[in-house]
Amino acid sequence: MVLNYFFNPRSIAVIGASSDEKKLGFEVFKNLKNYHGNVYPVNIKEEEVQGVKAYKNVKEIPDEVDLAIIIVPPKFVKQTVADCGEKGVKAIVIITAGFGETGEKGKKEEREIVEIAHKYGMRIIGPNCVGIMNTHANLNATFISVAKKGNIAFVSQSGALGAAIVYKAIKENIGFSKFISVGNMADVDFADLMEYLADDEESKAIALYIEGVKDGKRFMEVAKKVSKKKPIIVLKAGKSESGAKAASSHTGSLAGSYAIYEAAFNQSGLLIANTIDEMLSMARAFTQPLPKGNRVAIMTNAGGPGVLTADEIDKYGLKLAQLKEETMQKLREFLPPMAAVKNPVDMIASARGEDYYKTAKLLLEDENVDLLIAICVVPTFAGMTITEHAEGVIRAMRELNNEKPVLALFMAGYVSEKAKELLEREGIPAYERPEDVGIAAYALTKFKEIKEEV
Repeated sequence: MVLNYFFNPRSIAVIGASSDEKKLGFEVFKNLKNYHGNVYPVNIKEEEVQGVKAYKNVKEIPDEVDLAIIIVPPKFVKQTVADCGEKGVKAIVIITAGFGETGEKGKKEEREIVEIAHKYGMRIIGPNCVGIMNTHANLNATFISVAKKGNIAFVSQSGALGAAIVYKAIKENIGFSKFISVGNMADVDFADLMEYLADDEESKAIALYIEGVKDGKRFMEVAKKVSKKKPIIVLKAGKSESGAKAASSHTGSLAGSYAIYEAAFNQSGLLIANTIDEMLSMARAFTQPLPKGNRVAIMTNAGGPGVLTADEIDKYGLKLAQLKEETMQKLREFLPPMAAVKNPVDMIASARGEDYYKTAKLLLEDENVDLLIAICVVPTFAGMTITEHAEGVIRAMRELNNEKPVLALFMAGYVSEKAKELLEREGIPAYERPEDVGIAAYALTKFKEIKEEV
């Protein structure tokens, strides 16, 4: 598949690479210097770029070139694309702006560039984009910091917002497998990328930030097919009239326009997020197996978070599991008398790591439970360690071969950080707010339904 050349190229040409720290070409080339394949700088004026021999034209590079990153002034882009075609380049990312987003003249130039690319069998991402990443291949063909390695493929129509979300994810220890800034989508679009990512083993979930879709029919056809195989979470901008005008994605009545998008997303099996946090919370959940049903067990060492989480799952139509009498009796045997053994199970603040292990194991073994949410407001008294509660949940999950999904809610801010890191390393998403773990539980159950729909 041609799109694989974007994410696993054997060699890369950076056309517009620079030694000038004030230019984007400096950052892009610097970010690619550690890539395992050959990376060639192309600059018409410089003999060397950042200590590496430079070429005046991509056609002068002695090696084959799979991927070209173009960061030259707009007036030179068309000829540069033609040069790439003559060289035998397979894929092109055009970071340069000043095309379709500027008006009719720019759109015409965009079409001409795509025609040249297709003449030579090349595909284009962009123009007017931040670039692309494949964290599993150490590929950062952008001018921003590389994302943490993970299993979420994130596709953004806005370069700046996409970059901001990458930085937010780094801060929150959320990993991406791919980051793709699609820009104007002159050629490669959402449908193309969904098709490619459907078979990408490194991506467990696909997250899309969308302002507008050019070919709605194809988008829906591809989304319907891919969403049976892999979860697709969509955040659509332009719900309000002002937002729609700002996005320039469609005209007319906003309510009607967004209603059409929403209906199309639902028909296509997409999970709809209303905020960035919702999008990331849902996408993170898919490190876990899918539940068989919508019955949720909640375990906690503080009553308040358990109640708030129960409110959240109810909001999405999930149910508190009715625990078997045998399960509750076994819980009474080791939990203190003041503990609540009905769902939510409140182990009270004195609960240690061993209590978390025993409780999680019993709840996961209960046939009435489809999904477990383990909550901890990490205590720092009575000699407790800040990770023992997480270790207890992990031990239970390992012994039961992770057959049921487990989500964590660890709410003590910086005190919880080490415990959350431990959980994440084991593939258990660890959230900070009841709202986040609630929508994550919804995403797992909803995707199960989507997969089973005829």
